[in-house]
Amino acid sequence: MFHPLIVLTTILLYAGGLFLIALWVERRAAAGRSPANNPVVYSLSLAVYCTAWTYYGSVGIAATSGMLFLTIYFGPTILMVLWWAVLRKLVRIKHLQRITSIADFISARYDKSEMIAALATLIALVGVMPYIALQLKAILSTFDIITASPDTAPDWVHSHMGLVVVGLMTILTIIIGVRKLDPTERHEGMIMTLAVECVVKLLGLIAAGIFVTYFLYDGFGDILQRLADSPFQHLMSIAGEKTTPYLTWMTYLILAMAAILLLPRQFHVAVVENSDEKHILTAMWLFPLYLLLINIFVFPIAAGGLLKGYPSSAADTFVLQLPIDFGAGWLAMLVFIGGISAATGMIMVSSVTLSTMIINHLFLPLIRGIRGTAFLRKHLLECKWAAVVLIIAAGYWFEQRVMAPYKLVNIGIISFAAVLQFAPVVVGGICWRGANKRGAGLALASGFAIWFYTLLVPSMIKSGLLNSDVLSTGLFGIGFLKPEALFGMAVFEPLTHSVFWSLLFNMGFFIFGSLIFKQSAQEESLAEEFVGSLTA
Repeated sequence: MFHPLIVLTTILLYAGGLFLIALWVERRAAAGRSPANNPVVYSLSLAVYCTAWTYYGSVGIAATSGMLFLTIYFGPTILMVLWWAVLRKLVRIKHLQRITSIADFISARYDKSEMIAALATLIALVGVMPYIALQLKAILSTFDIITASPDTAPDWVHSHMGLVVVGLMTILTIIIGVRKLDPTERHEGMIMTLAVECVVKLLGLIAAGIFVTYFLYDGFGDILQRLADSPFQHLMSIAGEKTTPYLTWMTYLILAMAAILLLPRQFHVAVVENSDEKHILTAMWLFPLYLLLINIFVFPIAAGGLLKGYPSSAADTFVLQLPIDFGAGWLAMLVFIGGISAATGMIMVSSVTLSTMIINHLFLPLIRGIRGTAFLRKHLLECKWAAVVLIIAAGYWFEQRVMAPYKLVNIGIISFAAVLQFAPVVVGGICWRGANKRGAGLALASGFAIWFYTLLVPSMIKSGLLNSDVLSTGLFGIGFLKPEALFGMAVFEPLTHSVFWSLLFNMGFFIFGSLIFKQSAQEESLAEEFVGSLTA
């Protein structure tokens, strides 16, 4: 529809605009008048939660599983009721302990253990990689759609777009989020760009929804009536044709409630970047309102695409494909830029956060133990840039080799299940004085191992990366150890199965380890400080 160079130029101009916004905010902040120190900006930055998964994938899940997509937004909305107590406590602890990441938080609570910090970093790194892959997949697939033309052969831009996107995301992340070292890890320019991107993606999705609902059809009522008379009427149920709809709903709700705070990027924007506890009060109503607005047209777009004859397998792209096919070129470009905003924000914040964790909890402990590497301390900024490059490049490799056959929603939920493993040690850490580092270490290690074996390994096998009979015969040929039917439990769907076993092992070892092993004097003091932070 558009020439590749036109689309690429538009992306570059948009990225340049974001950089100028970040630069302006940083200069204003240096003068003591930061526009980012604002409850509305803070609340909008939380909407980095709505990535390309929301923008494209929610329509995909609505077209196959009905109202199941709502759980991803009901979960955070339900949790908002507790935010004045829970999030305020985390922010208070952040100030007291000078926390810079979720791995830093977990380490600080459990005797400042470097082993715990390194383990949390590895879980975050491996767990978030599918999510970064999702964003890159969304950018590349929608670029192909908006530049598709039957009269034009693939050109250089098309054939190298993957490397172009990786390079652009890397440069944008470095110049906005990692241009200099900051011991507090606060980035006011980046937070303002996130707020702008969140407005852009909201406008793009609402504009597409209005076009489909009121220009292709005669409103919500017309779409629902047509759907009721079509073969797709099952989509008006809570989970489509899922065999265990209530268990599936509960699984998604649990994952969403954990993800809104425990995804490394969400912890960063909600806790690390918080400059005023009172901003949480605004976020408690503005963020749920944002979630409502960005999802109000998801189901009409999904239903509208199916009713026009598009296959459900292509539902991830309905948001962009419908405006293109029905002659709304300007709208298609707006939708595309909205999708770029949704993906870029996630990649940028995740890369900044993960690079901080890698440097602080993997790289620095490593060079302390290796003679002759002390000089690298003088080049920590360059090392952090290298970490950003490796993170985004690894995400691209993951997208190409592991997640290429998967729909967006299936990719994203794998990451949600990974960060769920932080829930017991974080919640237990701020509520239970008896929780200790032995219990935390056992919990993280066991939960991560079960998640990896029951969810990520099957994905790698199905994508052809691993050639194995493990799925059908079990580990070492033991049927009891099938990844998707662990210990003989075959009644759950793969996601529910993985969440059940990983959380059971995680919580079990957390409680067991904390009860069996004693805390050190320092850990007792830290436990008292974390649990009683709001009363101090």
